[in-house]
Amino acid sequence: MFTFQETEDGSLTLRITQADGASEAMHSLRGAFSETVYIYGTAMQTALDQGLDLRVLSMGLGLGYVEILAAALWLKGGKPGRLQGESFEIVPELRDYFQAWLRSEACPTDFQKTYDDVLVRTAKETGVSADLIQSALNAAVDKSDWKIREALEANTMFTEKFTVICFDAFSSKSTPDLWSEEFLNSFFLKACAPSCVLSTYACTGALKRALRNQEFTLTIREGFSSKRDSTFAVRHAVSN
Repeated sequence: MFTFQETEDGSLTLRITQADGASEAMHSLRGAFSETVYIYGTAMQTALDQGLDLRVLSMGLGLGYVEILAAALWLKGGKPGRLQGESFEIVPELRDYFQAWLRSEACPTDFQKTYDDVLVRTAKETGVSADLIQSALNAAVDKSDWKIREALEANTMFTEKFTVICFDAFSSKSTPDLWSEEFLNSFFLKACAPSCVLSTYACTGALKRALRNQEFTLTIREGFSSKRDSTFAVRHAVSN
């Protein structure tokens, strides 16, 4: 069951309730949009500032906060290279509704209003036209430059290596496999470009060990709002 919940900055998050009654919100209740800008916007802007093409892996799609912000920052940065990415999402309705909205097709009213709100907030934050943001992201998805994929699993393969990893998986309690050191080591090896920026709201021991094992330099940032710490990691390609 889907329930929209307003967060403290006025933006909306989605709470998913399972058949067993367990529920979890997708974002911090202190601010869904603010959290996205702080955690994931910083990573994408860092990659652009370093002259990297924006190839983003988003785990996961949710309400499209990361994807919409990526398109806006790419446009704001002068459109270096192509806008590329892959977004993983286990819930089929979230994949379908978001793509329908991008194409200006019908989707449930609550989702339509939420996507529109995310777009307006992003346009205001970045100073980029909302119409241009939606058009650029729709074009990238339509050309398969940005792929909307199903659940990320241990055997998932990638056609690209990514310059930005926005690791926004649900908590280790609800998706423990995605937070194991074994999975993370394999995932970073397969998914990360030689020069890569990773950001996540989490700061677990397994995560930090896996990043260091893949030669990332870690910065432990203050977590968003009530969270104690978050992880920001950068790896630079080694010059010959």
